[in-house]
Amino acid sequence: TVPNINLNGRQSKILVTDYVLGGHTLLYSSADILIYGTFDVDVLVLYLKEGQAGQFALKTASASTHTVYGTTEATVSSSSNITTVVYTQGAGKTILKFDGLLIYLLDQPSAWNFWAPPTTTNPNVKPNEQTFVLGPYLVRSASISHGVVHISGDNNNSTTIEVYTGESEIQTIDWNGIRLDAVKTPYGSVTAQIPGSEDRAIFLPSLTNWRSADSLPEKLFSYDDSKWTVCNKSTPLSPVAPLTKPVLFSSDYDYYVGTKVYRGYFDGTAFTSVNLTCSGGLAFGWSAWLNGVLVGGHVGTASLPTTNAVLSLPLSSLQATNNLLTVVVDYHGHDETSTAKGVENPRGILGASLIPPTNSSSTSFKLWKIQGNAGGSANIDPVRGPMNEGGLYGERVGWHLPSFTPDSTFDHSSPLTGLNSPGIRFYVTTFHLNFDSDLDVPLGIELSAPAGTVARVMIWVNGYQYGKFVPHIGPQTRFPVPPGVINNRGLNTVALSLWAMNEGGAKLDSVKLISYGAYQTDFQFNGDWSYLQPGWDESRLDYT
Repeated sequence: TVPNINLNGRQSKILVTDYVLGGHTLLYSSADILIYGTFDVDVLVLYLKEGQAGQFALKTASASTHTVYGTTEATVSSSSNITTVVYTQGAGKTILKFDGLLIYLLDQPSAWNFWAPPTTTNPNVKPNEQTFVLGPYLVRSASISHGVVHISGDNNNSTTIEVYTGESEIQTIDWNGIRLDAVKTPYGSVTAQIPGSEDRAIFLPSLTNWRSADSLPEKLFSYDDSKWTVCNKSTPLSPVAPLTKPVLFSSDYDYYVGTKVYRGYFDGTAFTSVNLTCSGGLAFGWSAWLNGVLVGGHVGTASLPTTNAVLSLPLSSLQATNNLLTVVVDYHGHDETSTAKGVENPRGILGASLIPPTNSSSTSFKLWKIQGNAGGSANIDPVRGPMNEGGLYGERVGWHLPSFTPDSTFDHSSPLTGLNSPGIRFYVTTFHLNFDSDLDVPLGIELSAPAGTVARVMIWVNGYQYGKFVPHIGPQTRFPVPPGVINNRGLNTVALSLWAMNEGGAKLDSVKLISYGAYQTDFQFNGDWSYLQPGWDESRLDYT
């Protein structure tokens, strides 16, 4: 039986017995084990939440020579070569020193800032191939040379760094190239004060000077779809049968990820409605336009990967020949195996038929075409990868890519102005950053929209798709963007697509850069990331 086990709400523990650490054995512990190492003495690190009771027993330590450093009160007793320690975890750290054994008792926040960088390149790190570091927000590496322990990492607030190496000759701590005199503790570690970034100025520019253009020219009959793929298959690759033919599953035509755009043609004015079933994953949505006029769709439901709607076709929008139905289907991934048929469930349009039918075996459409991400399965952007883009017009022709220059077809409207009618619009802008070279500033983009907005928004930073905002479903409004994708010192490109799904149109309240913090660092976040950010070229115009 292991006594003194405290579990707060949503907390779990792994209990160990006969845990060998160097020359000592831990019989049991109700505190969580963070790590142990073997230095000049064995060092064990335990942690609990502040105020929780802990108890552990050692088989080999002698209680007669123990010393306590810190605020945690501990009761130590020995019997039959078993030393038992009972304590209530205090704030911060407390150290118990026995003959040949050092035990750190940490509260949980301190444990989050405890690091054990290896002193070897071998991934199989042995207990004697570590340095223990307590205090910084992040530690990347540690090494020792000529009485100096070199520590590389990140730190947000000025704090005390404590380093345990087991080497008595350590005189200096080198933190990110800053040499600091080391102060020795009575239990063998060394400490120093390291700087943070709390007093550093961070300037984030506003996202302004947007350029904007229509990203759904495909809804108009005048649009040239001669390069599009004709949907002409009668048998699908999927074991799931289509609801109508020809097969309209996007994967049958080598379009797997991202938004898909369909154009279906039919003749006649006798049809009153169209029956459409589409699939795109949980919370996806779709919209349909007849000869450029929105006739409806489905705005999405968080619990449905497939939806159906019968849409009325206004007589005023029909013409005797060459009616065009444009359908845009969003994509939210494929199903996993917990869903019936899992990844075999198709995406795109599963069935489309006009009502009333001209005969029982016909959908009354004379032709369907599909367009998806540029190049389909060819993966034309191997740096960013095949999941990065979909089939919106602005994506296909590369408006989101660095070095794309908007032409005269772009106006100066902003996503804060948005659309006053249903449609899809693309917005692009640029901004500069100039952070200090020794700062790590994690960044993100935050979006907001007026209450009741029904829309779908995607964000690209330097060509990388880094967020989807669906305000009527939610909940995410902040989207982190890491270095390498964003340039901490240099020019950046932001693109945004706004898909307004109802008659009222849509706009955003704000689009802004945010910082998740600032950290003094020696990592070169201000590096040249251009090799990760291939730019626009004219070959993109082949994918209209």
